[in-house]
Amino acid sequence: MAHKNETVRLLVLHESQDNAEQIVNALKNSGIATRPELIADQDDLQDAIKDGAWDIMLAGEITNGISFDTPISLIRKQDKDIPVVVLVDKFDQETLDEALQTGASDVVVFNAHKHLVAVIKRELENLQNRRARRKAEATLAETEKRCQLLLANSRDAIAYVHDGMHIYANSAYVELFGHESADDMEGMPIIDMVAKEDLARFKDFLRAYSKGESSSEDLHFHGLKADGSKIDATMQLSAASYDGEPCTQIIIRRDDGTGNAALLAEKLKEATSFDQLTGLPNRQRFEEEVEQAVLKARKDKSRFALFCLTVDNIPQISATHGLAGTDAVVKTLASMLVTQFGSASVARFSDSAFTALVPGLEPEKAQAKGEQICQQVHDHLIQLPGGKTQQTTLSIGVAIIGETAPEPAEMLSRALAASEKVKLAKGNSVHVYNPAEQAGSSDSAMLELLVDAIDNSRFKLQYQPLVDVEGGNGEFYEVFVRLNLPDGKVLTPDDFMPVAQKHQLGARVDRWVMLNAAKQLKEHTRNAPNSRMLINLTAESLQDNTLPAWISKLSKAIDPTGSPLVLQFSESDVVSYLKAAGEQSEALTKAGCPVAISHFGTGLNPLNTLKHVAVSYIKLDRSFTQDLSNEENMGAIKKITSELRSFDKNVIISYVENAQTLSKLWTLGVQYLQGYFLQPPGDTMHYENQG
Repeated sequence: MAHKNETVRLLVLHESQDNAEQIVNALKNSGIATRPELIADQDDLQDAIKDGAWDIMLAGEITNGISFDTPISLIRKQDKDIPVVVLVDKFDQETLDEALQTGASDVVVFNAHKHLVAVIKRELENLQNRRARRKAEATLAETEKRCQLLLANSRDAIAYVHDGMHIYANSAYVELFGHESADDMEGMPIIDMVAKEDLARFKDFLRAYSKGESSSEDLHFHGLKADGSKIDATMQLSAASYDGEPCTQIIIRRDDGTGNAALLAEKLKEATSFDQLTGLPNRQRFEEEVEQAVLKARKDKSRFALFCLTVDNIPQISATHGLAGTDAVVKTLASMLVTQFGSASVARFSDSAFTALVPGLEPEKAQAKGEQICQQVHDHLIQLPGGKTQQTTLSIGVAIIGETAPEPAEMLSRALAASEKVKLAKGNSVHVYNPAEQAGSSDSAMLELLVDAIDNSRFKLQYQPLVDVEGGNGEFYEVFVRLNLPDGKVLTPDDFMPVAQKHQLGARVDRWVMLNAAKQLKEHTRNAPNSRMLINLTAESLQDNTLPAWISKLSKAIDPTGSPLVLQFSESDVVSYLKAAGEQSEALTKAGCPVAISHFGTGLNPLNTLKHVAVSYIKLDRSFTQDLSNEENMGAIKKITSELRSFDKNVIISYVENAQTLSKLWTLGVQYLQGYFLQPPGDTMHYENQG
């Protein structure tokens, strides 16, 4: 979507001015400022598309004899990127199909303003992304062109290698090794360029590089020329890409024995790692530091605060005071930030943004530090050339790098996103990125949240009774795990278990649930002997060979002679891992821990599964209890219940939500009933009066 302060150029081909005004008002109320133009004839349409710079167009199905396909055709002819939304009097599938095939972005009923606003927002966002991509591609092409020119004319011998083979070599490289042309070296193994006595060290050097083991030392070796003679040289490796493919860049310099080559290389590296205006490390250098910080945090559980500090009004300063004024502001801010952050790393990340990496800073202290910097910058009068002064503010975003930190690029994106969030809210403030805020949409954020919940016991357990229709056998509860977020939202396993299983954390969550539920059950059995628990587990635990012995000890700690824990696996997991399920269910049963299957009855032949697994309890899928007033549904549940009883299985039916359902199920031969009508899940184990 367009940025908040940008005005959207809106072209409207429609007969009704009133409707166009209503649309403009609807957009305005949603926060989109527009500059509309209403046209209604062919000549105006052609002129508008030819000469105007439009962001989006709304076109009636037919306007004064002009069909919606006419502007789409004109836009294509002019090779312009203007999304067209067709407005119709009423929805018609044939019109939708025709419009989309013609090239329209969407079709919306003309007075469905909420729908139209949502479509316009989507198309504006798509347009912005396309424009940004085209700009990036143009910049990339220009950069690649310059890089290619620099490579060709560089005095350094530079080559690109993929899978150990040369794919490019510049003139200096070809000349250094005594070949006639780069074509002679294409496909030549790099190992052929190293003298025999240095091959072992060279292989170790390559092996260390491929494993990501950075070294401050380059490789000093004897190069082997085409004529068999040798040269003393120094090799430096770095990651690169060539023709869009990842590869390794090799820079080789002659070693004259004085060390001048190494010194020159170090000076060159330093010159390309710092911002010339401020003297601060540049983006490339800072990204390397973030990469090292992430590796360190993962390795030794250390913590870093990653700051992104964006100057709020750089465009206005540039427009008012020019380049000299902008440079003065940037230099002053750089000096202030270096003072504020002390020994921590501060970098100029872009024209209008600084970054900082502070070790050992907790989120609360990072917030306070950011607020302190905001206040100081806000209050400071910056001296400009000519005696003028200028004030500015910062939008500061912070991301905390911890032991579960994702890739460095994701950490930078978090800090930048947090800064952008502040900027959109008028700036001059601080926002610390909270993984919990993005847990619903970001795997990496959810992963951090889960690891923290496991390590620091942040999950919450709830318990719902299973009511024994026949009475007796003690209290029986199903355990449900929840994850509470700081904003009050509660996540269920449907929200977080897919990410847990994707990152092989399912078994760890299972163990946490089993251990903590068992502690609660042991305490509960002091007042309610023979109480049992039904615990849901993942496919990871279904395949965990160590589970039977572990759960046996846990079960005996609760009740040495009984079977207080029943482990439940979903039918889909059991069918997917049928052989493992058979072995695991048998081992668990022998260990004194009965097994249950949940969501039963959704497969093509569910009863066949029971021939391969040792289970004591079957919980039917909730679809069986939907609309029991339907005779077909009622017949299905009677049939499967009867069949399961013939297999000597205890049948559990959940989702009993009303008295009518309860009365129908009570006489079906079902062993256990469960549902909100009987009793909802609660934070403690107790049976409400079921009479």
